[in-house]
Amino acid sequence: MTVFLFAVLCINWTGCALVEKGAGRRSECSRIAGLSGTGEHKPAVDAARELGKSGGSCPPQVSDALSISQSKLEKADSYVHKALARRKEGNLLSARANLQRALEVYPKYYWVQTLIRNIDRSIQAELDSLANEASYLEANGDPAGALSRVQDAMTLSPEDQELVLESVRLQDLIRKSRADQNVEDILNEARAHLEADRFDEAQEILTGKNAADHLGTRGGMMLEEVLDRRHEHIRRRFDEALEREKEGDLDAAADTTLDILELSVSGDRDSTRIVEFSRLLGMKLYSAGELSRARDLWARALKIDPENARLQSYLKEVETRLNNLDRIKKGGMDKIGK
Repeated sequence: MTVFLFAVLCINWTGCALVEKGAGRRSECSRIAGLSGTGEHKPAVDAARELGKSGGSCPPQVSDALSISQSKLEKADSYVHKALARRKEGNLLSARANLQRALEVYPKYYWVQTLIRNIDRSIQAELDSLANEASYLEANGDPAGALSRVQDAMTLSPEDQELVLESVRLQDLIRKSRADQNVEDILNEARAHLEADRFDEAQEILTGKNAADHLGTRGGMMLEEVLDRRHEHIRRRFDEALEREKEGDLDAAADTTLDILELSVSGDRDSTRIVEFSRLLGMKLYSAGELSRARDLWARALKIDPENARLQSYLKEVETRLNNLDRIKKGGMDKIGK
């Protein structure tokens, strides 16, 4: 009797254990199906793996849902692996883009959400570093370097309008800096001509096309200096010509006057005096038989005062005499040849 009761109890206990085990498996399968259905793919796959270790399995409908979770988890993980590789290379934007793709596949992948927050912190730290470098470079006279840093920041945060505006500001600053340097180069070139008494070249540089607008006040001031120094140079040389003429050295006076006439233009402060001196000096040379020298003086003086009737008359007369002399010389040479 005792043995029989013991056997019955063992059978009942085994049956109870089997019933309890089956109920537990059904409950776990139900939980796996729920996790998969609500998009909790990794917990669903992990739970199925644990169930498999104990030899359990779920009905086909649960297995189909689990297969979908497994597929989405694998696809999301492939993007995560790419993201980690891009991050290791320093390409934070690409790393973030791949993590975002992983979330599109598996929105409740909480670990990936944490990775994105870490990437965002890294991007912000890089942006702060680039901003500090840009400020330092600009403060130390390197706007091009500052622009490079801002453009690097724009690749990390392309939608940041403040960075766009900063890039525009720096580009304007660089253009202005280059324009200022160009002005310096032009003014330095004009200064070199001025110091060498090449007044025409200096004046041409300072009065060229759009020079006034381009060079501004500094160009105007230098032009005034060129005109003043040209006048002082002409007056000093004119005094030398007057002194040579008084000494009776007409050739030296003529040489100096010809140089002065090359520098003088109509409307200069002493142009009237210089033209008149050239006329009188030419008459003395003409009287001394220096017809070519007289002609050169009057011809150049006439360029400054083209309406001067006396110079026109003198020049016409001296050229007539020179032509007559040439014909006489030519005729004489012809006779000698015969």
